[in-house]
Amino acid sequence: MSWGYISAFWTTVVMSCMHPLNWEACLPVQDWLFPAIGDYIRFKEGIYASEKRVLEQFRLDGGQAEPGRGTNP
Repeated sequence: MSWGYISAFWTTVVMSCMHPLNWEACLPVQDWLFPAIGDYIRFKEGIYASEKRVLEQFRLDGGQAEPGRGTNP
């Protein structure tokens, strides 16, 4: 994990949840923490990683063609 992400999480979430006024919003952890973890994993994987996997699955040439060239010479 990057220190910037950890630092931002600490200052915005942990420190905000220390105040009793924010406890109502912070207590249902499953509502915000698990989606945030999923978002972080998708971000680290790459913005278009899932689209790239789908396109690679449906390539008719099995991924053998060179980039920028068609299947016919």
